[in-house]
Amino acid sequence: MPLSLVLGLGCALCWGFADFGGGLQARHLPALGVVLWSQIAGSIVLGVAILATGQSPPLDAVAWGAAAGAVGGVALLLFYRGLAVGLMSVVAPVSACGAAVPVVVALVRGEVPTPIESVGLMVAVAGVVLVSRPSGKRDLHPSVDRRTVLALALGAALGFGLFFVLVDQGTEATRASPLWVIGGVRVGSLLTMAALTTVRPAALRWPGRRMGPVAAVGVLDTMASILLAFATVHGNLGVVAVLASQYPIVTVTLARLVLSERLSRLQAAGVAMALAGVALLNLG
Repeated sequence: MPLSLVLGLGCALCWGFADFGGGLQARHLPALGVVLWSQIAGSIVLGVAILATGQSPPLDAVAWGAAAGAVGGVALLLFYRGLAVGLMSVVAPVSACGAAVPVVVALVRGEVPTPIESVGLMVAVAGVVLVSRPSGKRDLHPSVDRRTVLALALGAALGFGLFFVLVDQGTEATRASPLWVIGGVRVGSLLTMAALTTVRPAALRWPGRRMGPVAAVGVLDTMASILLAFATVHGNLGVVAVLASQYPIVTVTLARLVLSERLSRLQAAGVAMALAGVALLNLG
C-alpha cells in the first residue's frame, strides 16, 4: 500500500478519536475552551518534534500553515459545538463533505471534475439533505434548532476543506519538514482562538479534572495534522483529503457504542450516502 494511503488512513483514525473526545468534552465545557486548551496541549508535543528537526523555519510554509490554522481553528470550533448539541452520528459525516472543497477549488482553477467526482459530489449533497430531515426524536439540545446544527456542520465542512487546500499549498512551498507547516497551523489557530476569547473570556477557565481528556484530544488532533502534512508530500491532495475525511466512520462507531446514538432510517440513509459520496470522490 502506498505510504500516502497509510498516512491518510492514520490521519482519519486519529481525527476520529479526537473528534469524539472533543465533542464529548464540549458537552461539559465551552467549545471554545476545548479547542483552545487542546490546541495548547498539542502545540507542546508539536514543538518538541519541530525542535528535533534542527531546521530553521521557512517563512512561506509557516505563513500558509498560519492561514490554514486560522480557518481550521474556526472550523474545529463550529464542529465541536455541533457535536456537543447534535447527534455525532449526523454532524461528523456532514462535516466530512469538506472533502469536496479541493474538487471545487480544482474546478475554479479550470480543472474539470471526472464523472465519478461529479457523482460523488451529488451523492454527498443528497446525503446532507437526508440527514437534515427531522427524525421525530428528541436527539438535540432543547435550545438548538436542527437547522442550526446542520449549519454548524456545513460551516465546519467548508473550513476543513479549505484547511486541506492551504496545508497542501504550504507543503508545496518548501522543501523543509512539513512539521513547519503544522507549526504555522498551530500559531494561526491559537492566535484566532485567543482573539475569540476576548469576546468569551470564560473559555480561558482551567478545565480542571477534564484537562487530561482535553489534552489527549489536542495530541491526537496534532498527530492527525502531522500525518496529513506528510501525506500531501507523498501523494495526491484529492486522494489524501478524502482518505483523511473518513474520520466519521470512527466517530459514528464510537457514538453508537459509547453513547448509544440511534438514527431514523432516513438519517441513516443520509449518513451512508454522505460517506458513499466521499468514497466516490476518492475513486475519482
